[in-house]
Amino acid sequence: VVLSDPTDYITSGEGIEGYHALFKNRFIKFKKITKQRKIKINTINMREKIKMVKNVIGHADRKGIFQGMGLTIVVIVLALIFSLINPRFATLSNFLTILTPASYYIILAVGMTFVITSAGIDLSVGSILALITVIGFELIKGGMHPLLGVLIMFFLGGFIGSISGLLITLVKIPPFITTLGMMVSLRGLALIHSAGKMHYGLPESLTWFGQGIVFGVPVPVIISLIFVIFGAWLFNKTKFGVHVKAIGGNREAARLAGVPVNFIEVMVYCFMGLIVALGGLIMIARIDSTQATIGTTMEIHVIAAVIIGGTSLFGGRGSIYGTFVGAILLSMMTNALVIAGVDYFWQLFIMGLIVI
Repeated sequence: VVLSDPTDYITSGEGIEGYHALFKNRFIKFKKITKQRKIKINTINMREKIKMVKNVIGHADRKGIFQGMGLTIVVIVLALIFSLINPRFATLSNFLTILTPASYYIILAVGMTFVITSAGIDLSVGSILALITVIGFELIKGGMHPLLGVLIMFFLGGFIGSISGLLITLVKIPPFITTLGMMVSLRGLALIHSAGKMHYGLPESLTWFGQGIVFGVPVPVIISLIFVIFGAWLFNKTKFGVHVKAIGGNREAARLAGVPVNFIEVMVYCFMGLIVALGGLIMIARIDSTQATIGTTMEIHVIAAVIIGGTSLFGGRGSIYGTFVGAILLSMMTNALVIAGVDYFWQLFIMGLIVI
């Protein structure tokens, strides 16, 4: 702002009052210009933030449209080969046999897709499942209403998942270390609680979720398919899913763009815990029993399905459909190896090679 020499106004007869009036007008004009520039700068910054988020997740979203299609072709080709080797493989009953035990793995793998896409990992899913099922099973067998027992299982699952999320976000313990510690400690609590005892004998209202059949289709299969659709909608069509991808793609860029990073991460692990409760309910309802060792190494199978489905271990990119096909591929391979009479230990070796 350029002001004239005040002596000009004094000598010209306007006096010091004239100088003050001019200074006031120039100052007001200066404030208006500064305010306009700030608005322009804030607008540019907001555009940059939006562009930053698009750069973080846009490339992954474009790839995610076709992700899993190649794996689908692999599954179809393998199914044709197995059918030619053994015609029993191509029957409808065998197809349902493949999907039924895969149902709870599919459900857990959907939740793990959110965790891994956010650049995290959860190694504690098997131990969470063991602890909440032995507690819920014992409460129900002790006379508690089945609905209340199931609600307690879901509460415990979400609570434990939230603890993991808080340790990761607030205490800054890496996800691998946090969930590894939770895996060991929760398994220990399950063993302490049940003392190696087998729990069995659920009411029919609960076993229906694992053994029921609707129009010839097992209930676990129906539940898993519905949950896959729900998971795909949540992952691809909601703000929560966009934020998960943004955090996994570039955590700092997501934070600068206004994403509540810590809150979303806690919610991801809480969501995973709730999903473990759902998968655990279907699992114990199907076998009508549980024990402290249930779900051992389950996390390996779940993570393998997610990785085979195309989700990046480094975060930012994932596919619910790919995860679904990956889980079916693992279950189909297991089924084919069983029909072929392959020893269980060789099955483990072959499954490991498939993951690689």
